[in-house]
Amino acid sequence: METKQTLHERFVANLTRESTDPWTKFETGIPMRDGVELAADVYFPKGEEGPFPTIVECTPYDKSGALMVDDVGLYTQNGYAIVVADLRGRGKSEGDWSPPIYDAPDTHDVIEWAAVQPWSTGKVGMTGLSYMGWVQWAAASEHPPHLAAMISTSAAGRWQQEIPYTDGCLQLYFGWWAYMVRRRITEFHGLETNDWEEILRWLPIERIGEFINPSGPIWENMVGRDTLDDFWKAVRYDDRYDTFDIPVLHVTGWYDLEDLLGAFHHYEHMMAASPAKEKQRLIVGPWSHVNSRLPHHSYAGDFLSDDAALDMDAEHLRWMDYWLKGEQTGALDTAPVRIYEPGSNRWREEQSWPLSSTEQTLYLGFDGTTGSLSPDAPATGSPAQSFEYDPLDPVPTQIDIQQYPVEHVPIDQTANESRSDVISYTSAPLEETVTISGWAHLKLLATTDCDDTDFHVKITDVRPDGRSMKVTQGCKRASYRDSLENPAPVTPGEPFEIDVELWPTHHAFLPGHQIRVTVTSSDFPWFARNLNQFGHIRYQAEPKVATNTILPGSKIVLPVE
Repeated sequence: METKQTLHERFVANLTRESTDPWTKFETGIPMRDGVELAADVYFPKGEEGPFPTIVECTPYDKSGALMVDDVGLYTQNGYAIVVADLRGRGKSEGDWSPPIYDAPDTHDVIEWAAVQPWSTGKVGMTGLSYMGWVQWAAASEHPPHLAAMISTSAAGRWQQEIPYTDGCLQLYFGWWAYMVRRRITEFHGLETNDWEEILRWLPIERIGEFINPSGPIWENMVGRDTLDDFWKAVRYDDRYDTFDIPVLHVTGWYDLEDLLGAFHHYEHMMAASPAKEKQRLIVGPWSHVNSRLPHHSYAGDFLSDDAALDMDAEHLRWMDYWLKGEQTGALDTAPVRIYEPGSNRWREEQSWPLSSTEQTLYLGFDGTTGSLSPDAPATGSPAQSFEYDPLDPVPTQIDIQQYPVEHVPIDQTANESRSDVISYTSAPLEETVTISGWAHLKLLATTDCDDTDFHVKITDVRPDGRSMKVTQGCKRASYRDSLENPAPVTPGEPFEIDVELWPTHHAFLPGHQIRVTVTSSDFPWFARNLNQFGHIRYQAEPKVATNTILPGSKIVLPVE
């Protein structure tokens, strides 16, 4: 007769049973300098004896979750220990979740704790996507002595010009993100069961914050602070990269709507100021946010090329094996810059970024019927072009907000450009290839009949079949035209100039294609709707319809190779 196990015996058996996972794992607490403990999972290569070079990831998305499994498997199967810690106030970690206040000291302390453990060689590398990319830079700001290398993928960091506000325009997507991380446990389920198509239309936006009802100050931090104030300046390291002496592999994708700006911000500042500038490498593919870590051959239904899906695992190991193991993997023998060139659909290996050698200015022209792009300034007396922007009927981003992650946002803008509130300026068909590489700027001369509004700008590649495919985009709230720190209302009817910075891009416009610039005043629900009135957007509830006018003399400045 089989003897039934007691509850205690079953408990002990479960703790001691042999795992089929290809690693050995234990859970621990890591003390921070202020006494708070972060919870961490520590993984070793199964059946091997240390010490091991060590990889650290600090996450707000659950240290034991599915997002971590790929990295854990990759590194443990290749001779590394890996420490995955819940950030303060997340998962099993103590303390209060208040991004991004504690990220720098906490991540520094995790690195230094890992480095002195008996199972570690003392060589520590960091990796991670998105927020896990950002915390690497936060840690770097505290100069942990054992941090030997980083792989920063699509990292946030250009706060208030990137997220949560982009030049004054609230990325409403981050309200949805705030729901996901509103409690200690990441709430993927609520993203699918709630009607976010409806919720994101609520006015005032503060209602969304009340619905989210976060346990900490995340809503106040991310939505309540709408200027580049001291809070955000404290986590921007614009003048401190000369102290970051760390080898970094920077990875991002041209179609990343979340953190493309941050990734280039970090890379460009490291190349300008870091003593480790010779130890920086940049990889930019035709990828969205998450796919910058898990690349595909196609984007939004368009097959690109067989080699578009770079083997990112191999890139990770080549980088870490060189810096943490001392193996001659050729990590620094690769070209400093590897970028995929949409249009020609090929990889390019270059010595520097951007590839532009000059600027080309094209004027936005209008003959009363059709918008044009031309190197010639419009004739005196040329007409202006106006459109009505109604916040209750915004231009759609064309995403399924119920899906997580929000990937493969459509780049085909043909349907949107048929709307009366999207105005287009198009070049003649090109006779030869034009390649832009860098940051474009639209110098917009405009008026509005309200005291505030938004301008959303896109550059598109008009293919011979008529489809208009997005190349890059940018936006700016009119009241932020002169300052991100001190916005000021617009005088209705009075002309003003606004410089709209477009996101970094590299693209080849082929012969027979056309370059197009579109201007509108919304991109919803990725961005919150400006209700065409000055003041904090979170409390506004009464939308106004604006008549916005583009004046002759407006021009796009393109970085041309």
